[in-house]
Amino acid sequence: MKFELLNKKEQFEQLKKGDAILVKWDDYFVKHHDKSKNIMFYNISENKENQQEIICKLNNNHYFNYERYLERLSSAIEVYKVTE
Repeated sequence: MKFELLNKKEQFEQLKKGDAILVKWDDYFVKHHDKSKNIMFYNISENKENQQEIICKLNNNHYFNYERYLERLSSAIEVYKVTE
């Protein structure tokens, strides 16, 4: 398995539904989202490029804005693309 740290806008723009990502969330996110942990694995539900959002999991409202992530203003602290 390979883990690629995502730290450029272009990397996020290339993500598509079903891609595997690993997200490290801050403590605030974990505290306010039931059934969440600091590190979670997702198959992306949707990449809303026009809103710069990655929808990780629809039913639990797990998502982040990748522009805010790149500016270090997001609840997502680290994001990795996972490939075999």
